Amino acid sequence: MALQNIQTFFSGNPLDRADHLRKDEATLGDMMREQDARLMVTVDGKILSDPVGAIYWLTHRQCAYLPVGTTIFLGLEGGAPRYAAALDGEEDDFDDLFPDAKFRDARALAMKVGVAHPMLGIVAQAKSMLSWHETHRFCAKCGHESDLARAGYERICPSCGANHFPRTDPVVIMLATHGEEALLGRGPHLPPGFYSALAGFMEPGETIEEAVARELMEEAGVTVSSVKIIANQPWPWPSSLMIGCMAETDDKDLTLDKTEIDDARWITRDQAAAAMRGETPEFFVPPPLAIAHNLLKHWLTN
Repeated sequence: MALQNIQTFFSGNPLDRADHLRKDEATLGDMMREQDARLMVTVDGKILSDPVGAIYWLTHRQCAYLPVGTTIFLGLEGGAPRYAAALDGEEDDFDDLFPDAKFRDARALAMKVGVAHPMLGIVAQAKSMLSWHETHRFCAKCGHESDLARAGYERICPSCGANHFPRTDPVVIMLATHGEEALLGRGPHLPPGFYSALAGFMEPGETIEEAVARELMEEAGVTVSSVKIIANQPWPWPSSLMIGCMAETDDKDLTLDKTEIDDARWITRDQAAAAMRGETPEFFVPPPLAIAHNLLKHWLTN
């Protein structure tokens, strides 16, 4: 269920995460064998999905001869257990097993679905969690390989007893405005002509508003007078929470950090509207799956 006014892609996860079940070892045992239990499978971070982009859920029996690796409990859907698992091997290894399904990257899957949909929240949860287990197998305290615990929501080191929990990295992404113009920038990693809202990771010991002000000063040299939080979005690359904000600036003079921002421009509402319609050949803006698109749309309608 979406609890914010703006439903962003990868939000609105409909599952009951059922934390109380994670302490029961049967969660990854007997419950998985129930008739209504289903498993989402991934290979190299790609999710098995049907022709229209929906998750291609498998039964326990269908997984009996698959090389199932790390498996986590996602939650309950109408009381029925839902799991996610990473398959060992490569995508080509499974070409003949699922003729009516395809492994898709989460971005491609979202583009296939085409609209913000609660199912994509399940995808974000599964992708982020499985990615964390893949990259955090070893204890950060002593280096020993850790064990999966609490149905995938913890890892415990058998050597030193340290507990490790999945992480989410907060990122502020902000559409800076000055009067009737908004600031868009292009990072060195972006395609030519692609402009988006500026963004950056939050740092320890700062508020969301302080992070917005710091990032805009560091990347564009502009001073912020006010910040308003608009919406947020899970972003499973690998596991971020994008905090979308509007920021009023004191002036339009730009001093760009060229290591972060190749180019930046102030655009009018008419230019923004035209870009969102695909009518500006000199530059283009993020598609609907990105929260930057939501920020631009919010600015145009408020």
